[in-house]
Amino acid sequence: MGLLDDLKKQAEQVKAQETGRTQTLQTNSVTTDIALKRAFQYLNDLGKQLNVVQPPRAHEFKLPQTPDIEPAKMKEFFCDYRSKNVGGKDYVAEVAMTFRIGSDQVITVKKKPEEMERYRDLLWQYNIEHKSEQIRNERKVINHEVFNIPCWFRAQAKIDGDHETGRIKIITKNVGEFEINIWQMTSAEFNEQAIEEFAKFLIGQPNTFREIAKKSSLNNATGAYQRPKL
Repeated sequence: MGLLDDLKKQAEQVKAQETGRTQTLQTNSVTTDIALKRAFQYLNDLGKQLNVVQPPRAHEFKLPQTPDIEPAKMKEFFCDYRSKNVGGKDYVAEVAMTFRIGSDQVITVKKKPEEMERYRDLLWQYNIEHKSEQIRNERKVINHEVFNIPCWFRAQAKIDGDHETGRIKIITKNVGEFEINIWQMTSAEFNEQAIEEFAKFLIGQPNTFREIAKKSSLNNATGAYQRPKL
């Protein structure tokens, strides 16, 4: 085989690889777009119905170092999406849903000086609105800090799509309890059943979403989600 024939063969191999990558990108982009559009349509319709019903909170929220929170309602559901251009075409890239959980209860918590900063950081970590006042003694030294916490909390879910790999990343915050959860699965795995079970998880109905996520081919034996420590 001569030099020219060898170069032609190499060029054909490169073209075949590029064609394969392009086809894979197109396939992943389409399946990811379909999954995200399906999720948006379902969650957007769900939010509209829930804003009318305003169901009671099924989750039991507990915040460390804080008195128990009364049973509450869920309201102000809002769903939106963001698009991006991939290969000259616009695809859905992210779906986000937010809602509020709570009641008219106001919790009062008193913290000593050595506890104040850590507790304040805990509240900020979970976007918990609050007001506080530092109480000083007759020598103007801080004796303690009083935190007043209105019991309306913002929960959120975000579904990100990676169009190059066909992967879906799902992040929830303050859903079910005060925590951040992260799951990942392929766009094919994030099908109609997975979306419906995810919706049930959001509003506290019995569901199998965690089990579905754990079975994803993208997850190892340690579990399907990551939960940061408080």
